[in-house]
Order: sequence, then structure tokens, then C-alpha cells
Amino acid sequence: MSRLTLVVALLGTALAAWLSQGTLAFTADGASRVALLPLSIESILLVVLALGGVWAAWLSGASLAPLWLLCLLGLPWLSASLPAALLIWSGHSALVVWAGVGLALAVSSRRATTLATTRLGSLGLLKRPAVFAGVVACAIFAVAAWQTRPSMPGGDEPHYLIITQSLLKDHDLRIENNHRDGDYRAYFAGELPKPDYRRRGRNGEIYSIHAPGLPALVAPAFAIAGYPGVVVFLILIASAGSALAWRSTYAVTGRSDAAWFGWAAVTLPVSTIFHSFTVYPDGPGGVIALTGVWALLRTEQERKTRDERIGPWWLHGAALALLPWIHTRFALIAGSLGALIILRLSTTKNPAGKAVAFLSIPALSAICWIGFFVGVYGSPDPSAPYANEEGSASFIPGGMVGLFFDQRFGLLAYAPVLVVAFGGLAAMLMERRWRRLGLELLFVLVPYLLAVTHFAMWWGGHSAPARFFVPMLPLLAIPAGIGWLRIRHRATRATALAALAVTAFVSSALVFVDGGRLAFNVREAYAVWFEWLNSATDLALGIPAWWRGNETLLYRDVAIWLAVFALAWAALRATDASTWLRGRGALAAATGAVYAVAAMMSLTSVWSLAQVDGRNVAPSQLDLLRRVGSERHVLVLAVPGLHRLTVADVPRLVRMEPRPSTTPGGAGPNDRPLYQIASVPAGRYRLQPRGPATAGWLMVGIGRDQFSLRSGPLADPPQAIDIEFPVDVRAIVVRGDEQARRTVRGLIIEPVSVLPAVSRLTNEYARRAVRYGSTTVYFLDDRSFPEPEAFWVGGQRTSAVAFQSDSHGPVTLLVRNAPIENQVTLESGSWREAMSLAPGEERRVQLPIDRQRGAALLSVTAAAGFRPSAVDPKSRDDRFLGVYVKVID
Repeated sequence: MSRLTLVVALLGTALAAWLSQGTLAFTADGASRVALLPLSIESILLVVLALGGVWAAWLSGASLAPLWLLCLLGLPWLSASLPAALLIWSGHSALVVWAGVGLALAVSSRRATTLATTRLGSLGLLKRPAVFAGVVACAIFAVAAWQTRPSMPGGDEPHYLIITQSLLKDHDLRIENNHRDGDYRAYFAGELPKPDYRRRGRNGEIYSIHAPGLPALVAPAFAIAGYPGVVVFLILIASAGSALAWRSTYAVTGRSDAAWFGWAAVTLPVSTIFHSFTVYPDGPGGVIALTGVWALLRTEQERKTRDERIGPWWLHGAALALLPWIHTRFALIAGSLGALIILRLSTTKNPAGKAVAFLSIPALSAICWIGFFVGVYGSPDPSAPYANEEGSASFIPGGMVGLFFDQRFGLLAYAPVLVVAFGGLAAMLMERRWRRLGLELLFVLVPYLLAVTHFAMWWGGHSAPARFFVPMLPLLAIPAGIGWLRIRHRATRATALAALAVTAFVSSALVFVDGGRLAFNVREAYAVWFEWLNSATDLALGIPAWWRGNETLLYRDVAIWLAVFALAWAALRATDASTWLRGRGALAAATGAVYAVAAMMSLTSVWSLAQVDGRNVAPSQLDLLRRVGSERHVLVLAVPGLHRLTVADVPRLVRMEPRPSTTPGGAGPNDRPLYQIASVPAGRYRLQPRGPATAGWLMVGIGRDQFSLRSGPLADPPQAIDIEFPVDVRAIVVRGDEQARRTVRGLIIEPVSVLPAVSRLTNEYARRAVRYGSTTVYFLDDRSFPEPEAFWVGGQRTSAVAFQSDSHGPVTLLVRNAPIENQVTLESGSWREAMSLAPGEERRVQLPIDRQRGAALLSVTAAAGFRPSAVDPKSRDDRFLGVYVKVID
């Protein structure tokens, strides 16, 4: 390789590294764009890091051909008249390109891969590969749990844990008293809704709709270390299942590379990672189901060795006996695997003894299981807790396609590597040596999938993607390994590795961004992580979604994506033998380029059929404003023309027109937002409702609560609403009554000014805001409790609150202590007020306000607290409150 080539590669890398840190947004006229490029030390360091990586790759003998993929990062900077699909390589999706280039450079260096393998071997890590696989999985799950697990569980997790508490505390399953006594406060800071049940037991008591098996399984861990102990215990179970996946795949294929691919295919998906530590039955259910496949493999081994021992079969039977207790739908898995194991045992030595050992515990467990429903509900029907909730065969097609391809909950949408597993399952059916095992896996998989998609809630509620598929996911390790083993073409193998890399990237993003919140979606909304990935394009309207209009659109969009990617694979495979693709680096570059083009073609096709242009104007403009407010040193350019602008020019060039909100309502119709725009930077904004003749009542706030910062009747013609935020806010939320919903046809949000980084009170964003007279109070954490007249600060807590005064003058606060002795401290900059307060004592203090900003950041600390329900028997307020703060005009 010539030095000139290296120099060009380094220059191209430097330019790509700088451009990929930039932000592009359309201006108000929609024809031109504004570009922001950082000029910070951090941005320079990232460029240097990219150059260092390329230099190191060159020194190790790697091919520099993958650097051609960096051309993708220049596509968004071309003319705005080109297809919108070119914009998908801006924003955080640029990380996909960089990750692909880095991986391709590493793979193309035989010296680096040989050195890595040698080092692992010298450390002895590969001498016990199954154990090593379990340890690596444990590390992945533990890091993910540490990164994403909040201090309290969410969704249905508290409802499982409260059953555990009932078992440990009361030695029964009657949970009404546990809810009434607030036992859940040991791990849940908020107010848990009423017990999760559909019908009372025959004795009039409340029993949870959730099965008692998982709560009983985690009870010892909860007794020892509470909720954190349960998380650790579940991670250990998932890690053992991952090790078993490696061992089972190796037992079938006899190849370590196939075993590692199968292990990675079922360990790295986001569905596996998040369900390794959430208190749901699906993760443990999948591990237990895999032990059933292990039993099938054991029969084959014992047929050859003629082993007569019955001891292991007691354990296999006991494991499967747990499944119906963990969840009713798992009874189908237990029955399918049990029948297959009995059939296989007939080919081994001492089949009768093994069958008796295997069936004894499940038989007794089945009697007790049915007896449980009879005793509690007076019926042997396992669906009795669900109040005979009915499904329909008409739900199956849409549910099946959604479970695999939906952008929010679909398995393959987040883990495309599992396409290899389904291809491997087909290969198993075509080869005689694996055909029986392939049919057995289908015998377990197909009925289960039909059962879970038979009901309208195939997505599994508040959970990470593909929750209901998770019990089957570990079983796909073997087909994934066989799929890898049966690949004959280099292009197909490169495709499989690329799919694995994408799966790992998606999981990493959902784990490390925003505390894992991007992995959780709701039914009637698009995938929340798309806007983080790329705010410039409307990925949500270009990727299959189950709830949009009707299921026909889902089938159409899925067919387009599958067809385009199948053609891309065929084209890549057709060029596999080309001389210029002989090297690993060239093949990696071609693979990335072909599938990048396929993604752009798929998006463009779906957008065209949906009659949208694919541009996501408002989110990209908001992203630009965030960068303006957070970056101290930037280069702002007008595109095209590339003439320089100032930071102050940016707000006047931007005009946001958000789409009507699809967020479902809460307490009533007026609770559902008309419009909302998330993560708004501090500054001044003008909101202009639009409509031919507007009428009704409009409310503007920053959260999904009853508080509004501006509210009033709409005029005709509508008048602009000015609103100013001294801190970043979670969202601008616009709500309206029924009349406003009928007459408001649009909303324009014009930024008047954005608060620069040097003038900010804090980098935190406000979660709630309440207007108290002429003062607006912004709550920056969840340690305060806003009320219509004042707010409480939690006991034994420090809470951050921002005050914004209309007069820019001092704010008078009435501080009223809880009915206990207390130490209360107020701090704002250099100002500090410490008070020792008697029970119920009141003090008035003057909070100084920065006159230039018109706001102040206040930290309030209450050393002690009380629960109103403990003081007043008639009160149901279980909040732990410290001090009451009221603004006095």
C-alpha cells in the first residue's frame, strides 16, 4: 500500500469523524438547511482517536478497504433535493457506520485476530468454553442491569414481588393485606395500583392474576437481600442458561465456532439481556425449557453409551414440573417437551425406570397445579384467574408477524442475527442427522407461538421487545449454530456476522442510552429509540409497525423489507467470487455498502407508498436547538452556500410544526395531549395554534399531569402564546378540551431565543412545573411532590427546584415543617438558610433571584419526615414528607 493511499485514507477519516459529529436541520422554508459542527476539544479528540485507530489498523496489516464505508457519512451533507434516505447516516446512526468500519478493520487483520486467539488460549479461558460462555454472559447481564435497573422495579414486576412478600410474611397467596399495609414500599417508591387481579377467589379473597411459581423461586433471594438479591439471582439463572446454550450447540454440531455463534445469537439480543434481570417469568422459563432440550440430547447420548442411571431423570422431570407454576402458558412447553422426552427414552437402556423417574414429580405437580385452581377459584380451568379471557384465531396472523417484525416489539427487528437460526432450523429439516431434532424443536415452538398470538396482547405489556418469545429464545442456539455451520459462501457468512454486529449494536444502544428506557414501548406509539438513532428522517414511518391503520400495511412493509434485503443478499452472493472481493476487508466493505443501500431503498419504498417524503423536520430542528444550547464553541453554516452564521441566527431560521400526538390518554379525554415535543432546551418559545376558526380551552405544560403553565380560551383568530423556560424541560405538552380538539388543526412552535450553555442554571431538565401566582416552579427530580397551592419536599431527601419570577425580584417562601422535629436547609448559589424547626413550625424566607436570568436554582434538604397515614388514621397518603414550601406573592 502506498503512502499516498494512507494519507488519503487518514484525511478522509478525519473529515468523516468531524462531519459525523455535526447536526443538520431544515430551516423554516423547508428548502435550505442549517449545519452545526462542533469546535470543542472533545470533538478534536474524537477525530484524533479515529485517526489513531486507522493508523493502528494499518500497522497491524489490516486492509483499509472498509474505510470506503465512511462515504456514507458524507451523504447527509449532499443536496437537500436528493432522497431523504440519504439522511439516515446522520445523528447517532453514524455510530453504526463507525462500529462497522472498526469491526471490518479488525477482522481484515489476520495478525490481530491470531494474536487475540493466542492471548485467550494462553489465559486458559477457552479450556472450559461452556463455563467461559456463562461467565461472559453473566458479565453482560450484570453490566446491563447496573446500567438500566432503577432503584425500583416497573411494570408487573412489583406484582410478582408482592406475592413473594406474602409467601414470606404471611405464608399464603392472599395479597390484599400486603397492598393495604404497603409492603411494596421496601422496593417501590411510588404508589402501587390496586392488586392485579380479575376475579376474587372462592373465599372472597384477592389472589394475584400472576402465577406463584416465580415469586416462590426468588423468595430465598428476596429474604436474603431484597429486590437487589432477586436481580442477582435471576442473572445467575440466565448465565447458567447461556452456558447450557453453548454446551448444547457444541454437542449437536461438534464445532466450537458454531457453538460460539449459536451462543452469541441467543445471548446478545436485547430481549435476552433485559429479561435476564427483570422480574418476569419469561427469562427463567426459557432456561428451564432449554433443560428439556438438554434432556433430549441426553437420550441420544445414553442410547449410544447404554447408560442405565435414572438419577438425572428425576432432575429433568422436576425442572419441567416447574414450568406451569411459573406461568400458565408454559404448561404447553412442559407438555410438548415431556412427550418428546418420553418418546426418546424408549430407545435407551432401562426405559421404564427412567420414564417413572422422569414422570413422577411432574405427575404429582400436575395434580397439585389443577388442585390449586380448584381450591382457589372452584374450577380446574387454569384460565380461571383471567376471568375466561378469550382469544381468537383471527389474531394469529397479525400477532405472529408483529412478534417477529414489529418495530417496537418484534424479535427480528431488534435481533436480525436470528434469521440465521430460522435458516438453520430449515437446514435441520433437510439433513437426516438433524431432522428429528429439528422436528422436535418445531413441535415445541409452533404450538407455543400459536397460543401466545391467539390473544390480542402478544407484545407482553410493559416489557422489553419480544417478551413472549423469550421462553423459546434459548432453544434457537442449536439451529443458529447449525445455520452457521451450513453456510457455504463467504458473502453469506459476512452477512451473518453483519447481522450479529447489528444485533449487538442495538442491544448496546438500548442498554447504555437513557438508562434503558428506549427499550420499553407502548402499544399505540412508534418505537421510541428511532428518534435518538436519527432525528432527521422519519424512520418510524419507514419500518414495519403493527398498530398503524390495519395489519395489511404491516404485511406490505414487511414484504418490502424482506424482498429488498433478499435481493441485496443475492447480489452480494453473486459477486462473492469476484477477484476484488477476495480479501476480508473488501468483502466487509462490500457487505456494508450493499446492505446500507438496501436499507435506503426499503425506507424510500415504504415512504413512497405511505405518501410521505421521509424527512422528520421538527425533531431535527429540536436536535439543532439542543446542540446550540449545550455546545460552547460551534461552527454554524447555511447549506447550500456554506456561508457562516452566528449562533444567535439559528432560532429565527427554525420553525417547528409537530405532528398531532398519538400518546394515549389517562384520566379523561382532556388528559390526552394534542401536541407534545420532547426534551426542549431552555429558552423562549412562541406557540401559535392554527385552524380556520379556533375555539375551546387550551393548556400548555411540560408534563403529563394536571398542571399547566399557560391556560385559557382560544380566540378567533388564535393568538400566540409566549412561554419561557430557565431550564431544559422534559417536554412541551399542549392539551385541550373537546372543542379545542375539533378546531385546532395545527401548531407552530417558534424559538425566539435559546439559552446558551454559559448562562444555564443547571444541565438537568425539569420533569414538572407548576405556576404559583407570578412565580413558576420547575421540579428537577422526583424527590418533591407538587400540589396546586404549594409543594412538599420528601423527608430525608435533598431536592432541586428552579424558581422563575415574572418580576425578576426576590421570591418569598413560606416554609412549614412536618409534625416532627426537623432540620431544613435551603441553598441557592452563595445564599444559604439553615433552620431547626419544631413540629409544624413556619418560617418566611426571601429567596434571591438572579435579575439577569429572572430565575434561581434552589436546593432544599429535609433531614426528617413523616407519613400522613401514620399520623391520621383516615388518611391514605403514604408519601414520606419532610417540609412544605409555599410561594407567597
